Amino acid sequence: MDEQAAAGTQLETAEPARRSELDLLGMAVVLGLVFFHALQIFSIGDFPVKNDPQSFAATALIAFASLWGMPLMMLMAGIAVWYSLRKRTTGDFVRNRVRRLLVPLVVSMPLFVPPQVYFGLLGDPAYRETYLQFFPRFFDLRFAWSFPLFIEGAPLGCFFGLSHLWFLLYLFVYTLLLLPLFLFLKRPGGEALLERLGRFVARPGAIYLLGVPVGLIEAAFRSEAPSGWNRFVWVPILVYGFLLGRDRRFDQAIQARRRSALLIAAGTFLLYAGGFAALHEWAGVDPWSDFSFGALSVRFIKGVSSWAWLVAIMGWAGYLSLPRSRPGVPSDRRRSFFAAGFREYAKGAQLPFYVLHYLPIVVIGYYVVQWDLGAFAKYLLICIGALVVTVVVYDIGVRRTRLTRFLFGVEPER
Repeated sequence: MDEQAAAGTQLETAEPARRSELDLLGMAVVLGLVFFHALQIFSIGDFPVKNDPQSFAATALIAFASLWGMPLMMLMAGIAVWYSLRKRTTGDFVRNRVRRLLVPLVVSMPLFVPPQVYFGLLGDPAYRETYLQFFPRFFDLRFAWSFPLFIEGAPLGCFFGLSHLWFLLYLFVYTLLLLPLFLFLKRPGGEALLERLGRFVARPGAIYLLGVPVGLIEAAFRSEAPSGWNRFVWVPILVYGFLLGRDRRFDQAIQARRRSALLIAAGTFLLYAGGFAALHEWAGVDPWSDFSFGALSVRFIKGVSSWAWLVAIMGWAGYLSLPRSRPGVPSDRRRSFFAAGFREYAKGAQLPFYVLHYLPIVVIGYYVVQWDLGAFAKYLLICIGALVVTVVVYDIGVRRTRLTRFLFGVEPER
């Protein structure tokens, strides 16, 4: 029996129930962002604080994690959109998006982004402003034709973007723009389209073709800061996540190709990394922004590789969560490494943890990089310190009161 047939015997084509492993996977990705962003202190590239010297190994790890980290978050956000929209009216869904995304963005931006910029400026020995002097300059803004924020820092200001909070803005804007499509796919009228899509992705290898739009967008519109991806690649990935939650056939197709996806993902990553290095180091070309054939090809491979990694990760996550029969254990009993209480805790912690984790990395990193220690010791201290601070702030400062839960997008306690 081949992979696809085996997966088909374990899964039904009906709408899937909410999968508890997605909450754990989501929390694992958010926790991983602590290690990812702390590693940026030691890699080549922009970050508010930097260690001297920077490491090529850290840079390679950043390049690898960037390929699937934030795309995976956006894919799972698309799945969450389906589950949220399934149990809410359209008006309730929009209000929920405002409360879960826009409110935390508006609250967190002035609280957490200015200190990050300020500690970055303190790295210059000639910089002498106090924080009170700096803070108004951060909000010296002007209008800009830059979707979806439409503002930028004035020439003498210190506003350089939303830092990691860009994800909340993009997710909020794209969710609302795509809402008519999501509503159509939710209704019986969308069944015909879903039926055609379901038959398409069931064909051998067809699931990989969904990476083509991601690669084309990345190639045509260039990579951008702060995510390292073009702002429009999130549209197809968000839609793919919605389809993955909406129709079990997409889940079947992904699980059926989990092994081959891992091979394709690894191979295309090597092509991407090698092409990027050849263009940047030897040809003197910027692979992120150049429109030469080589740069276009590298960015296209980047998008295709990213989708292959998402197929592999989601495929193995779904496969490992399936119930399995064991001697003396009922077959309908799921293997679980975590109690249900932890899963519920992780589910509520994801968004505020994402919002909170970045500033402790910057502040702790600012001081630790000045110590006379090896780079690995510094990295461990920054990671451990940021994790502890983030968990304590979330647990004590966010989740325990109704007001703070509202301000940071946590669902009200039942």
